Amino acid sequence: MSRMYFSYVWLVLPALFCWERAAYGHGLLLDAQILERGYAKIPHVSPYNIADYHVREADSQAVIADYCRKVSQEFKRYGWEDNPCGEVQWSADLQTASGMPLIYASFGSGRETTLFMGGVHPDELSPIQLAFRFARYLSNNPDLYQKQGLRVVVAPLVAPDGFFRDRPLRTNGRIDVNRNFFTMDWYDKAHHAWQHRTAGAGRYFPGYFPNTEVETLFQVWLVDAYTPDKLFSVHAPLGFLDYDGPGDQKPSHLSRTEKKAKQYVYEVSKQTENYRVVDYSFYPGSLGNFAGNERKVPTITLELEATNPRGVHKYWEKFLPGFVRSVNYPFRRDHRPEPGNASRFFAVYDEVFLKLQRMGLSLN
Repeated sequence: MSRMYFSYVWLVLPALFCWERAAYGHGLLLDAQILERGYAKIPHVSPYNIADYHVREADSQAVIADYCRKVSQEFKRYGWEDNPCGEVQWSADLQTASGMPLIYASFGSGRETTLFMGGVHPDELSPIQLAFRFARYLSNNPDLYQKQGLRVVVAPLVAPDGFFRDRPLRTNGRIDVNRNFFTMDWYDKAHHAWQHRTAGAGRYFPGYFPNTEVETLFQVWLVDAYTPDKLFSVHAPLGFLDYDGPGDQKPSHLSRTEKKAKQYVYEVSKQTENYRVVDYSFYPGSLGNFAGNERKVPTITLELEATNPRGVHKYWEKFLPGFVRSVNYPFRRDHRPEPGNASRFFAVYDEVFLKLQRMGLSLN
């Protein structure tokens, strides 16, 4: 939120308060109503209301089955397969503001983990189909990870509220969830970048504050819970592979670990017809900044050439070898905490939850 906005609030509020106190003197308004009129409510997720976004374990399978039926109906609109969820054993612990479960699936039980995500920007249609298809591919080809001691976690549609629309949105309906991560530069740069690099367009809005969206926290939770060694996120339509992580923005004098981490993106490129590799700077509030830069997780963003839903079969043939290489490229990052390194975000949520439980208070 800009300084200008705060100034506006504090200039207007005293006059509003005086007028409504006069109204209160005539029995027209209560004090609580005065405060509500003086401040705008900003929808957000916090440790105190996260329970509203939980999927009850007893209900999860029914909720997921209903969700998969809805996804299937949407896929038919684009001429895609009828059963995108397939026989995959999906899980869901969180749901969106509209009640859509945030599904994911885990394959294998090895120590080396790759996190694979699609549908972060729901109007980028082709990545969603590819992510669901890759989950089914993994389910049908367990030798890919079981024999090699690997684990793969797939979240195929990170922001479903923007997908289930007559015209899908880049946002979840309000916020660009790939600009909402609480990165160290968020308060200094996120709004400046939004206003000057994207002309303040609503589809790129990073939020009034970071970490306000359940879809952002879902991605944070996946990183916290599965501590991935590599991360792969599919977008469109810019046509490149972008790497964030150890050795990024560092052209020379790389350590052995940095060299191996950075080689990850070039190995994927080799398997995808030498797809173009770029080395862009970190964007405030983005996943690449949050996971790659701050948590040192080698992170690849694949930008397909187009979002056209009719191109998915061509993209599948081209990029499946790269998806597979993203899984079996050998890299095990150092999980030991370092002084000043980023901490597990959800530890704060757990701490608040336990404190409230001890006090006998509800999170709702």
